[in-house]
Amino acid sequence: MRALVCTLVGLAVFAGCTAAWWFYWPVWQVEMQVKRKLPASGVAAFSNVTYNRSTRTGCGYLNATGAPRAEMHFILMPDGSLKFDPDERVQGSTLQQLEVLRRHVDYLALVYARCAPT
Repeated sequence: MRALVCTLVGLAVFAGCTAAWWFYWPVWQVEMQVKRKLPASGVAAFSNVTYNRSTRTGCGYLNATGAPRAEMHFILMPDGSLKFDPDERVQGSTLQQLEVLRRHVDYLALVYARCAPT
């Protein structure tokens, strides 16, 4: 009876560790890569970080000291490049407004293509 209980507990611990590695390890890797790419070596707080295995892309929100804005959305591409959501206001001439809107739409298209859960 003891052997059976020990085996079941061992299998449960193994399954728990495997699940933690499968789900949290990629998120942790995304956070570490983003921290390395930030210009200032300050404090960075992450929220809603996800990793899409099919597109190999990490997405989430970053709140960091030394960052351009207080909280911003990021996309970590498979090649290691880091993209932030555009923060420009829609103002100026019509041509300038259209250019800013195009950048926003391009970023949102990238979010929907890369970050959407599958």
